[in-house]
Amino acid sequence: MLFMLKKWLGLLLMPLPFCAVLLFIGLFLLWLTRWQKSGKLLVSVATILLITFSIRPVSVELNRPLEQMYPAFPDQQPVDFIIVLGHGHVSDPSVPLASQLTEAASARIQEALRIKRLNPKAHMIFSGSIAGDPISGAEMYARVAEANGVARNDMTLIENARDTEEEVARDSQLISDRPTALVTSASHMPRAMTLFHQIGMNPIPAPAQYVGREQQLAVPAYGYLPSGRYLMYSEMALHEWIGQLWNRLRN
Repeated sequence: MLFMLKKWLGLLLMPLPFCAVLLFIGLFLLWLTRWQKSGKLLVSVATILLITFSIRPVSVELNRPLEQMYPAFPDQQPVDFIIVLGHGHVSDPSVPLASQLTEAASARIQEALRIKRLNPKAHMIFSGSIAGDPISGAEMYARVAEANGVARNDMTLIENARDTEEEVARDSQLISDRPTALVTSASHMPRAMTLFHQIGMNPIPAPAQYVGREQQLAVPAYGYLPSGRYLMYSEMALHEWIGQLWNRLRN
């Protein structure tokens, strides 16, 4: 029950669902009740929030502090294990295997494979449950790794972890205190590392999928127009900030 409550609250607090609820309530008040001023206020707030979270500068500023908290994985660092935290996929057989992964999952497995090439003897640990798809996220990682030359006996799959906290609990049982690379999205890394530190583990961060990148030249004027991509990136960051707050409140 608590897990589902957390999932629902987390989703409803994201910019698009949150603003959609405000818009729905605002339109209801505006057209079907006498409280038109309240309706106008809610519609205005929702519109401003939606546009704000959909522009590049806001998206970058929300993500960059999270992504810059840990440096990139040092190539000279030897590791015995490579943990890859799950994200998502759609196992549509009509598209190539690599394209069945989400953007985040694709970036994570590519970084993990790069570290594997630097550490051929390292054992890979993939996590990702079955959620809305007949194939688990861990199995999808394994198939991509196998297509890139990694043997199945070099992998362990964790398919019953529903969130990061459960992934960390199961990963920790496998790695002990041996040197381990932890691969996840750069914005997700601070929360994942906090959960490992809370149980006395110190994996080596290997962040992937940077979206809060600084432009090296002036951004053209059209680059400031609202975009669904930047709304998605803002949602990524807000998900992490809310996750960190939830973790602090629990502890």
